[in-house]
Amino acid sequence: MIKIIEKAIAAISPQWACERAFYAENLRAYEAGEVNRFNDGWLPVNTDTENTDKTQRDLIKARARYLEDNSDIAGAAIGGIVRNVVGTGIKPQARTGNDELNKQIENLWQEWTRADNCDVTGQQTFEELQALLLRRKIVDGEILIKKTVSKKGKFPLKLQVIKSDLLSQYMITAPKTGNVIRSGVELDDHLKPLAYWIDKKSPDGFIQYDPDRIPAREIIHLWTRKQPDQIRGISDLAPIIKRLKDTQDYLDAETIAARIAACFSVFITTSTGTPGTVGRIGNNRDPEGKKLQSIRPGMIKYLAPGEEVQTANPSRGMANARDYISIQERLAGAGLGLSYELMSRDFNKASFSSARQGMLEDRKTFEPMQNYLAAHLCAPIYREWMDLCVMAGLLNIPDYAQNREKYQQCEWVTPGWAWIDPSKEVQADISALQNAGKTLSQWCAERGYDWREQLEQMALEKQTAESMGLKLAIHTPITVQAAQSNHVDNENDDDGGKENDNEAEEQE
Repeated sequence: MIKIIEKAIAAISPQWACERAFYAENLRAYEAGEVNRFNDGWLPVNTDTENTDKTQRDLIKARARYLEDNSDIAGAAIGGIVRNVVGTGIKPQARTGNDELNKQIENLWQEWTRADNCDVTGQQTFEELQALLLRRKIVDGEILIKKTVSKKGKFPLKLQVIKSDLLSQYMITAPKTGNVIRSGVELDDHLKPLAYWIDKKSPDGFIQYDPDRIPAREIIHLWTRKQPDQIRGISDLAPIIKRLKDTQDYLDAETIAARIAACFSVFITTSTGTPGTVGRIGNNRDPEGKKLQSIRPGMIKYLAPGEEVQTANPSRGMANARDYISIQERLAGAGLGLSYELMSRDFNKASFSSARQGMLEDRKTFEPMQNYLAAHLCAPIYREWMDLCVMAGLLNIPDYAQNREKYQQCEWVTPGWAWIDPSKEVQADISALQNAGKTLSQWCAERGYDWREQLEQMALEKQTAESMGLKLAIHTPITVQAAQSNHVDNENDDDGGKENDNEAEEQE
């Protein structure tokens, strides 16, 4: 109808039509908002985040798990993140202000992290649980940890890992409170989780759709929030799932092509069929009734009259896929915030500068993840663990109730990273330490060490060496070493001068 009106105006007054077209064109402030024949099929709708996510969450999760199990590129990306973020584990350094109490707390925590003390199944240490939880958060988009209290064993606190699959999908309203339940999460008016409704699962793997209400204070829900009205997580692999699957399918096709190219086969056409057989060779079929179609190295194939082969030796090979795979790995890595070298494990073309820059960018991806795990996983567990240890009498702190926050202060030490060029990195660190640009505590934290343990070990080594009559250079300051070296050099120069004088006198 609008087009008809515009045509009528153009027929009556071309000038008026041109002015209308000019002003209409100027109303389009953004090209991104245009709808034309090139993008008329791209009309996404803005709606509630959870209403959009819940329709695709399970399918995305299943696809991400498939790629985790079957795609080497996805496996490299996931493993690279877990290896760099968790590594040997994120560990606490107590900061109570009492060194003796700090050491007691850290020793007790180290004992609790054993598999039989921290895991409700008794199978994984706390460090191994960290790696498992991060992996599931990346692939599934979310993971739940229930803090349980057990009367058995020395430590009351145990952790139970719960897959997000068990969050009830059918509860809409809480029976007693009347609160809204969305995707298994009971919410208040501000979308704050009040409880989680979790389906029961029997040991034989069957789900009983009779969910238990678990208060939010007993659950740690690990997920990444990207929208203010988001309630649950979506797989971190979602932006690159299609790319990973397309790349895997392409590699499979190239592999088949390479295998076929490696099979040099001979095809023979006869006028009567294959010698020594009855009927047509093409009638061979598999158990499903499908015609047998295969090729193997050195095969000699007889064809029925009228059949022919267009090509028997395809020339495709894996070398053609190198550039394509490189581009796909680079783009997939960019989607996860990872460098190409970490995604592909290909360092052939990397220089020192490019490798260092890539590593620094990767660290900017890993460090926020480490801080996230420390704040949302380790810290809540540490506080609950200390409360229960005091209640169980494992820690004797008389004024704990009055100064709870003070005694729960701690610093989380994350795994460090190795150097690309140790000599350059060490010199830079020495300069920073000497010029107060970095403290020993900061340096140790970057390497995943406890600075107190470092000093204690250094003192023990020095004491042991001196008791054995050894004087090691590492226990002597650099300035003293330099002065001693100059002193020795001067003595040698004096001795050399005296020897020269004596030789001159003998010659005279």
